Amino acid sequence: MSTESDTTWRRPSVYITDMVPNGIYDRGHKPEPMKFEGFTKYLTHHDDHTTGKGPKRKKQKQESALRIMSELGSESNAHGLAKIATSVTTKRKVLWSLLVIIGFTAATMQLSLLVSKFLAYQVVEVSQMKEGMPVEFPSVTLCNIATISLTKVNELIIRNETDIMSWFTFIKNAKFGEHTDRMDSHQAFYENLPEVGKAIGHSIDNFVISCRFNTKPCSSANFTLYFDGKNYYNCFTFNSGYDEVKKEPKEQKLLMHTTGPQNGLSVILSLENDNPPAGAYGLYDVKNHIAFSGGVRAQVHAPNTMPSPADHGFDVPPGYSTSVGLKAVLHARLPNPHGNCTYNHLEGDRSYRNTIFSCLQLCKQRILVHWCGCKTAALPMYKETDPKKQNLPFCGAIKNWRNTEAYLNKSRVDIDTLKCEEDLLNNLNNDRSYENKCNCFQPCDETSYQKSISLSYWPLEFYQLDALRNLYQNNTITSSLIKEVREKMDNLQSRFDQYLLENRREEYNQTDLDTLIRASTVVRQNLIRLNIYLEDLSVVEFKQMPAYELADLFADIGGTLGLWMGISVLTIMELVELLIRVTMLLFDSESTTVNSSLDVGDTQESQSMLNRNHDNSISNKYNHFQYDKPFLHQPIARTAESPI
Repeated sequence: MSTESDTTWRRPSVYITDMVPNGIYDRGHKPEPMKFEGFTKYLTHHDDHTTGKGPKRKKQKQESALRIMSELGSESNAHGLAKIATSVTTKRKVLWSLLVIIGFTAATMQLSLLVSKFLAYQVVEVSQMKEGMPVEFPSVTLCNIATISLTKVNELIIRNETDIMSWFTFIKNAKFGEHTDRMDSHQAFYENLPEVGKAIGHSIDNFVISCRFNTKPCSSANFTLYFDGKNYYNCFTFNSGYDEVKKEPKEQKLLMHTTGPQNGLSVILSLENDNPPAGAYGLYDVKNHIAFSGGVRAQVHAPNTMPSPADHGFDVPPGYSTSVGLKAVLHARLPNPHGNCTYNHLEGDRSYRNTIFSCLQLCKQRILVHWCGCKTAALPMYKETDPKKQNLPFCGAIKNWRNTEAYLNKSRVDIDTLKCEEDLLNNLNNDRSYENKCNCFQPCDETSYQKSISLSYWPLEFYQLDALRNLYQNNTITSSLIKEVREKMDNLQSRFDQYLLENRREEYNQTDLDTLIRASTVVRQNLIRLNIYLEDLSVVEFKQMPAYELADLFADIGGTLGLWMGISVLTIMELVELLIRVTMLLFDSESTTVNSSLDVGDTQESQSMLNRNHDNSISNKYNHFQYDKPFLHQPIARTAESPI
C-alpha cells in the first residue's frame, strides 16, 4: 500500500477506495466521497456497547443525583444542611451532620408532643355578657309538700268509695320486717293503690287560687300536671313548653322584655290544710328529710325539661311572700371530637329536652326493670313503664293485700322484688360505674337560672279578711278551716260595721281576740304568695371553645422546625424540588437503559454484516484495501466520505 492510501483512513470518517475493473487501483484517479449512513448508525451503537459505556452512564446518573442534592443543600435555607454541603473538611461535615441529627430528633419529639396535644381536643370555657335580647321565661313547677289533700280524703271516706281504710288496716296489722318504713310511705300507698293516689292528690283549681303573669291574669289552663309518685303526687308546671294536644314541644317561646315582680309570675297558693278524720294521725318517717312540713316545693327549670322538684327545688314557707329573682345563664358546649354533648331528646313518659340528671334517672329505671323485672315510683317513667299499660308491676306492690287475713298469720310478709329494688338502688347510688353504660351526655345548648330568694311577712292581719274576700270571690272554698275562719271573720266584721253605723265605739273582747288570732293562724298556715321574675335582662353565656386549634398546631410546628432546624415552608418547597428532579433523573435513566437494550440486538446484527464484508474483502480480489482494525473502536460520524 502506498502512503497516499494510508492517508485516506482518518478519524472520525471512513474512506474506502474505488474499485476499478481487473482489480487495478487507479492512483491517478481522484477519489469521490461515498456516504455510508446506514453503517455508521450500526457502528455508533456498536461503539457504545463494546466500549462499556452502559455502566458508565449509570454511574453518571448517580453522580448527577449527588450533584443535584449537593447543589440544593448548599442553597437550602436549612442552616445545617447548607453547612454540610459547603464544608470542605470531613471533620466539619461529620460535626454538622451530628448536629443536624440531634436537631431533627429534638424537633421530632417536640412535634409528637404537639400532635398529641392537638389530638387531646382540649377546651376552654369563656364567658360573655349578652345585652339587648329578650330572655325566655323558665318553667316553674309547684308541688304541695303535703302530698295528699285531707279534704279529698275526708270526702272519700265519708262516701265509703275507697280502699284507703283497708290499706291502713293492712299495713297496721301485717309485719314487714326491714321494709316497715317503706310500707308506711306515700310511695307504697301509690304503688298499691295507684288510682286512689292520683285521686287524693291536690287539684290545680284548689291549689292555685290566683295567678298573674306579666300584668295579665292567667289560669289553671296555663299549668300542666306532673306526677311524682314518691314525694308529692300531683305537681303543676307553668310554661311547660309542651303542647298536650299536639303531643309535641311548643314552637312559640315565652319571651320577656321587662324585669321586676310586676312583670313576672305571681301566684297565690292554698295549701288546703284541713282537719284530719277523727282519731286519725299521720305517720312520721325520721328517714325522710323533705316531707312532713308545710309549704310548697318549687323548681325553676328550662322549658320542656323533666321536673325534679325533690332534687333541684327549694321550699317556700306559708305565711310569707316569697320573691325569687332570676338571671338567665346559657351554656354552649362542643360536640365530638372536643366534647361529648348531645342534641338528642329524652324519651320519658313523653319527649323532654335532655338534661344529664334526668337521663341518669331514666337509666336507673331501665336497669331496675332489667335486673328485678319491676319498676319503682321513685324514678321517672318511660313509655314501657307507663302505669296506664299495667304490664309491668311496681316492686313494692303486694299481691292480694286486700285479703288481710291471709297475711295476719304470717310472721313476716316477704316482698322479694322490693328487696331487689332496695339493694340495686343502694348499689347504684354508691357506685357510679353504671353511668358509663347509660350513654348520658350534657346537652350542647342548655339554659339555667340563677336564683336570689327573699321573704316578707304576708298577709298582715289588717288585710286578711279583705284578702280572703278577693281571693275566694270566684272560687269555692274547699278547705273547712278556711271556710270556718272566713265565716267567723265576716260575722265579727259585720258586728263592728253595725257599731259604726250606730256611732258606737266598742273594743274587741277576749272571744273576739281569740277568733282573730285563730283566723290569722289558719290564713297564714294555708296561704302563700310567690313572685318569680327576671331581675336582669343581661344574659351570661358560658361558651366552650377549642383550646388548641389547627392554626395553633401549624404555628407551633413552624416554630419548632424553625428553632431546631431552621426549616420553613420554602425549605419544604426546596425538598419537593429535590424529589422532583431526582425522580425525573430516575425515569430518564430507566428510559435510556431500555433503549440501550433494544439497540444491542441491532448493533450485533450490524457487526455480523460488517464482519462478513470484511472477510470477503480480504479473501477476494480487493485485498489492495488499506484496512486498519482500530478504526472500529473509534467514534464514526453519521456521514462518512470515501475518496475513490
